[in-house]
Amino acid sequence: MNRKERRAQKKSGGGGGPVRQVPAARSNASAISDMLLGLGGVQKVVPAETPVAAAVDPVHSALAQLRLGETLATKLDRLQVSLATTPNSESLLYQVARLQVRLDRRADALITYRRMLALDPGHAEARHMVAVLAGEVPEKANEAYVAALFDAFADSFDEKLVGWLDYCAPQHVAVAVRAALGEGKVAARGIDLGCGTGLLAPELRGLVKHLDGVDLSPKMVEKARARKMYDALTVGEIVAELGKHHGGYDLVAAADVLSYFGDLRALFDAVRAALPDDGLFVATVEKGVGARYQAGKSGRYQHGEAYLRKRAAEAGFVVLSLEEIELRKEENRPVVGYVFALRAQETPESQSAKLSATSLDDLVAGLTAPQAAAVAAAAQRMIGKGFSIGWAIDLGGCLAPQAADLRTLAQHLDMVSEDPARSRRAFETGLYDDCDSDAVIAFLENRPDHYDLIMSADPAIVRADPAAFFSAVKIALALAGVFIGVFGGNADALGEAAKAEGLFLLATEPLPDGSVCLIAES
Repeated sequence: MNRKERRAQKKSGGGGGPVRQVPAARSNASAISDMLLGLGGVQKVVPAETPVAAAVDPVHSALAQLRLGETLATKLDRLQVSLATTPNSESLLYQVARLQVRLDRRADALITYRRMLALDPGHAEARHMVAVLAGEVPEKANEAYVAALFDAFADSFDEKLVGWLDYCAPQHVAVAVRAALGEGKVAARGIDLGCGTGLLAPELRGLVKHLDGVDLSPKMVEKARARKMYDALTVGEIVAELGKHHGGYDLVAAADVLSYFGDLRALFDAVRAALPDDGLFVATVEKGVGARYQAGKSGRYQHGEAYLRKRAAEAGFVVLSLEEIELRKEENRPVVGYVFALRAQETPESQSAKLSATSLDDLVAGLTAPQAAAVAAAAQRMIGKGFSIGWAIDLGGCLAPQAADLRTLAQHLDMVSEDPARSRRAFETGLYDDCDSDAVIAFLENRPDHYDLIMSADPAIVRADPAAFFSAVKIALALAGVFIGVFGGNADALGEAAKAEGLFLLATEPLPDGSVCLIAES
């Protein structure tokens, strides 16, 4: 697909690549039950040995989705009438916000959640939702929010998740564990991360001699204890719990848990530390795109295959298997995910990350450019004091000395360079969330609508083909996203090149060395 086709596809609302979405959330038992009853999927649970997706009639699915949308919109209208007479009702505000998110009315939902926060500044769910709907996607879901969510959900969890949503993540995990162990083999000690009510335990008991479980929700752990299938159960945060068992497990399993983590680095590192060499880590995730994670309106995170492989290698794992699966039904539609099996084993990438002897100052000193400070200062002016955006990228990796300041502006800071050594150097600083080695124009073209801020302090990036460069920037910028770059050459000609590709020129500022800082908006 060429640039013109990508631009046309973007304008029509199509296209692949990383799509950033914002998560929704839920907080009390009746609301969760109502939500789940509105979701599709009324077939029996898939057997453990055959976790396969049932055939879906697309016409029936489309009609069911249409009816569901009409029902939700009607219910929202009724609630808003009631809310108009009692505007400070937290219960009504919550129900309205939840329906607005489900109907994709995200700007309205943000306003409603902010009204909830005004009434109760400590409301965990409202705080979480205001952050994600405003574009500040947290690295993981708030612990208090998750614990409250599943405490409220505990009594009806099994019935709704299995009976109504065709939930089969435990079966997929068990199949992957069995294949990774080898026929007839069992692990000595295992742990079920985010064990919930214990749905994974019956699938694993024949595959591990000693099985522990950990979950944030006390009520979920009570339900799991009633199954009498765990050797030990703990209420706690899973990364902290893993930290108490260095090398203590041969198997770490997680079914539908990583969906509450965006950035998986801390979790993968904790799992690796809890496993000896050759230990196994088997888990499911919801399917994302590319080398990043995204947050969906379900309130959970999705992870791309490239992201999973990259994080696994960095943490010291080799990938045994990574398969696309159907996890459950949601809104009458299948939720697609991955089940992966990793073996603990050092790789050249993880060893390089851990053993690099180069000091941070030396690393950063090699990742700058003469006008890097001017680009960072322009970014500060454009975003504004006290405000922040979601995603930013440093093209060429020349802004490392300014990275700490830039991270106050952006929740997620990436870099890309055509020089693999430079990308490796940037990775070793730990200042960036993702470091890629790729042709800059191709990299941007493959990420439509992804970045809120694109920065370039290296004039060489645009020199070869300004039209192609600005076209790629236009593709990769989200709505109202900002581009700031330093260029050599004629300022008027550069501005015209940017405008010709659909960018709105905000300023061209001459710099002391004769270069130009160009600022444009999508």
